[in-house]
Amino acid sequence: MKIVFTGITKNYHSFNVDELVVFLEEGVELTTDVEAKLVVSQQEKDVYCLRGNLKAQVLRSCGRCGKTIQFHIDEDFQYQLLVKEEPQLGSEYQCNSEDCELLYLAEPEVESGDILSEQLLLALPTHVICSAGCKGLCDQCGINLNKEKCTCKEINKNSPFAILKNLQKH
Repeated sequence: MKIVFTGITKNYHSFNVDELVVFLEEGVELTTDVEAKLVVSQQEKDVYCLRGNLKAQVLRSCGRCGKTIQFHIDEDFQYQLLVKEEPQLGSEYQCNSEDCELLYLAEPEVESGDILSEQLLLALPTHVICSAGCKGLCDQCGINLNKEKCTCKEINKNSPFAILKNLQKH
C-alpha cells in the first residue's frame, strides 16, 4: 500500500495494513499476512513521523536441530521521514544516532510493504532454538540427539583433552 504524505498535517493519520509481505530471508516463512497499524504525522514542513506496530506469525528452523518452530512477532517501530534528496556525504562524515533513524524520500510517499519487510527483518531473532535443552545434531553423523543417542562422541584417546574424562564431578 502506498502512503502519500501530501494531505497529512500535524494531526495524526492512522492506517491499518493487512499485507502479504515478500520476505526473502532464507529459512524464514510467514504463515499469515503481516498486520500493522501505522500512524503518520507531520512535524515540520518536509519532516514526517511514521510510527507503527507490526504483528506476524513466522516459521523458522531451530539453529541446533533443524526442527521447524512457529513464533509470533509483535514489534513497535518509528521512522523520521524527510522529503528531500539524500545528501552525498564524503568519506570523512561520521553518522550519528539521529542519522540512523532518518529516512530520506525523493517523493512524499512511501510503500508500506518496504517498511514492513525491513521491520520484520529487524525483529527476527538472530538465532532461534526450539528449547533450552535442545541437544542439536551430532556434528559427525548428523543424528538428532534429541531423539536418538549416537556413539560418535567417544573421546579420542590421543586428544589432549582425554584426561578430562577422568576428572570427578563434585
